[in-house]
Amino acid sequence: MRPLDIVELAELEEVEVLEPEEDFEQFLLPVINEMREDIASLTREHGRAYLRNRSKLWEMDNMLIQIKTQVEASEESALNHLQNPGDAAEGRAAKRCEKAEEKAKEIAKMAEMLVELVRRIEKSESS
Repeated sequence: MRPLDIVELAELEEVEVLEPEEDFEQFLLPVINEMREDIASLTREHGRAYLRNRSKLWEMDNMLIQIKTQVEASEESALNHLQNPGDAAEGRAAKRCEKAEEKAKEIAKMAEMLVELVRRIEKSESS
C-alpha cells in the first residue's frame, strides 16, 4: 500500500456518522414497521383461508347429509312398494326396486367421493 497524498485526502468525501438513535429512527424503525404490517397481513390471510376451508367442509358435510337422506328415502320407498304391491303390480315394484337400488348405489358412490375429497382437504390443511 502506498501512502495517501494531500490531493487525495482533499478528494475524499466526509461521511456523516449518525448517532445510534438517529440510525434507528431513520433506517431500522421503518423496516420494523413494514415487517409488522406484513406479518399482520399474512396472519389475516391465514385466518381467512382457514375459514374458507372450514366453510367448504361444512358444505360437503351438508351435502353428505342430504345424500344420506335421499338414500334412506329411496330405500323406504322401495321397501314400501315391495310390501304393498297392490293391483298385482309386482313387476312394476320390482323395476322400481331395481331403480332405487341403482340410485342408492350411485348416491353411495358420490358420498364416498365426497368423503375422499374431505379427507384430502383436511390432509392438505394439516400440512
